[in-house]
Amino acid sequence: MLSEPMNQTPPSIRDEPGHNRLVMDVPGGQAFATYRRIDGYLVVSHTEVPPALRGRGLGSQLARGVFEFARGRGEKIVPACSFLANCASLHPEYQDVLAGRTEAAR
Repeated sequence: MLSEPMNQTPPSIRDEPGHNRLVMDVPGGQAFATYRRIDGYLVVSHTEVPPALRGRGLGSQLARGVFEFARGRGEKIVPACSFLANCASLHPEYQDVLAGRTEAAR
């Protein structure tokens, strides 16, 4: 996960607040992460890549884009999605955008 070098330009992510999702355009569709803003945190509950495009690293690109999106806005993420949580655990460079255990427990 997130196997591409971290020094690459992050993918373009757009916020669709009316649909509670962060979207990355991909060939033939969209990959997205659904979220809720709760108590000042970005709680990401699900990530999805079009089935025909799975296994190509797009989920990792989406995760990187979500982390960079939050970092750029000064937001903290609660990774309720197991995929995103696993990506975060594999990449300590994104720990600064994660809500700490004590923060999220408020």
